[in-house]
Amino acid sequence: MERCRPASTHAEPDVMNNRRVFTLTLIALLIGLFIGFVLRTSIGANTVERDGRFVLNPSQPVDSVVAQLEREGRLERAGSLMRYLSWRGWTETGTLKAGRYLIPGGMDNRSLARLLLSGSREAVRVRFIGGRSLEELAKSVAPQVTFDADDLVRAMKDPLLAARKGTDVEALRTRFIPNTYEVWYDVSAADFIDRMVSEWERWWTDERRQKAEDINLSPTEVGILASIVKAETSKMDEAPTVAGLYLNRLDRGIRLQADPTLIYALGDPTIRRVLNAHREINSPYNTYLNDGLPPGPINFPEPSYLKAVLNAEEHDYIFMCAREDFSGYHAFAKTNREHERNARRYRRALDKQGVYH
Repeated sequence: MERCRPASTHAEPDVMNNRRVFTLTLIALLIGLFIGFVLRTSIGANTVERDGRFVLNPSQPVDSVVAQLEREGRLERAGSLMRYLSWRGWTETGTLKAGRYLIPGGMDNRSLARLLLSGSREAVRVRFIGGRSLEELAKSVAPQVTFDADDLVRAMKDPLLAARKGTDVEALRTRFIPNTYEVWYDVSAADFIDRMVSEWERWWTDERRQKAEDINLSPTEVGILASIVKAETSKMDEAPTVAGLYLNRLDRGIRLQADPTLIYALGDPTIRRVLNAHREINSPYNTYLNDGLPPGPINFPEPSYLKAVLNAEEHDYIFMCAREDFSGYHAFAKTNREHERNARRYRRALDKQGVYH
């Protein structure tokens, strides 16, 4: 009878080896998938091919930023960017820096995140023209940056801020010279004022300061007088004549009696005919009742009006009246008698037009 032999044990090691190979292959595959995921998430192109601008607002949540990028057509895969930011731990509000960015086409998540983290934002060109009031100026500037109009108005009316700039809240307005300026989109109202003061100081060169001294005015006073000249005439060819007239009155100690200062004090720019009752308003801007210049500008004069004051025409005129042809030009006079004749002609023209206030 044949003796039984034990089964071979060689199969067991083969099975174990196969399991090891399978396990290692699976691990390698998973690692490969993970590396591929990381590479695709990190360095795979995710912004659209065309360059574009993007505005990131202050204190904007990260998920809102990603959603906005997708909504504005800047991203191929919003979820990919969000996963990358989460993976890196960059999801706290405020992590991404506010500003206006130029986002290149074909940018990967890593580069895009670094751009938005760095604050390497794009400057914006802020332009404002010479409005009548501070509120008008603020409404003109605010839509171009992140602060709102009320922020700028509050800052401009802050006496401590004005004092730090070496002036007061009335005269601080002379530091705003209408022009186009490059600033950061996320500039604060206080920093914007700092920039305007710096630009004002830069505008006032030694030569211009000397010209102001030659006519016995400070740079601030030039700005105030320029605002009156601007309110009196839109005709730049007669602006130096108007400036010379008011300088003559200042030199002779005659009150300016400038109708635009009354209109400013009354707060009603629609007034076309200044009446005697208007001249009784109790205001430091009433140049019929107060000597010298008012405490601040009545608008924001362009550099051309500042130059008109610095290069004022020399003459003997001390009176002016709008011409009866409504051309925007004025009739100038050296004597009150001559001025009254001009004024009567203008009043008759207003009566014919039915303008009584």
